[in-house]
Amino acid sequence: MSKKVTTFDIAESLGLSRNTVSKALNNHPSIPEETRRRVIEQAAAMGYKKVPPLPSLLADAKAESRESIAYVTRSHLHISSFWMNVLHGVEQVASKHGFELKVGFISDEQIAGLELPALLDTEIRGVIVGGALNRHYTEAILGKHIPKVLIDICPDTELSGLEADVVSMENEDCVYRITRQLLRSGCGEIGFIGDIASSRSFMERWLGFQRAVAEFGGTVDRACSLIDESPDSYQTYEDVARAMSTLSRLPQAFVCANDRIALSAIRYLRSIGKRVPGDIAISGFDGIGEADFLDFSLTTVAHDEFHLGARAAEQLIARLRHPAKPYETVRLASRLVWGDSTRRSGEDRPE
Repeated sequence: MSKKVTTFDIAESLGLSRNTVSKALNNHPSIPEETRRRVIEQAAAMGYKKVPPLPSLLADAKAESRESIAYVTRSHLHISSFWMNVLHGVEQVASKHGFELKVGFISDEQIAGLELPALLDTEIRGVIVGGALNRHYTEAILGKHIPKVLIDICPDTELSGLEADVVSMENEDCVYRITRQLLRSGCGEIGFIGDIASSRSFMERWLGFQRAVAEFGGTVDRACSLIDESPDSYQTYEDVARAMSTLSRLPQAFVCANDRIALSAIRYLRSIGKRVPGDIAISGFDGIGEADFLDFSLTTVAHDEFHLGARAAEQLIARLRHPAKPYETVRLASRLVWGDSTRRSGEDRPE
């Protein structure tokens, strides 16, 4: 039987207080409409039983005359703070330019059956796809004759000749720099954790990792890495713990494809008596707020996911206004944040 979703669960996922969530769900006048919308969308995505109508559904008939754009994403991604912030960025830019934003979710069953969200058959001007989908499902979406912007993309979808715009963050260089520093500090054996077939972003981070190892004259030992497809793409603790338990030996450091994987790896390593930091160094990617609850700072790569969503919406609106311009692949800058999780005893943080 599935766990009942509470206001505490919603508050924790959004980084808000339980009181704010409760007021938002009860239409308290002290809560901004923007915050209320976020809470209601999150509550609906998590399966909360008493979800009130979205503010947009309470608007007057004038709103119905606005043109619409769509944002679609996999159902499980919407409950993460990262993708909620992306959606928030999309929503703000869409509203600023006078568009109504319609949101749709894609289930695993729809992906398996190549069934597109019904939303894509409504009167929408264009669509933003949040998060990488497999090649066949991506091709099905690309077959829709409306402008499309993809936030990330699967690695086996070729960018050359792609009739869509792609928006992503810079991935390779920061991971290269983290791996290089770990090698310089004396970590002779480093593993990588991430389902590199699940997204181009993860693949590029893997390439940055490999580049650093090659520059130091080494070779990547696959026995210390977890890069193959997994049931949950290593995005749950259970998936990471199961996979890590199969490793024949543990390296001196793990470079993880995102912070969620890093947090699960830290939890597993501590459960088997390993010190992190101390025995094993760990790095992540994304700079998510959940990492703030660690008792040390996590080395990660920070970027503004709100701006990622906003930039995708700007790209779609520009495409609507200039449909004949060449398609673009847009990269947003990332920032490396050094933490204690990759610092060896007595070593200063890199500048």
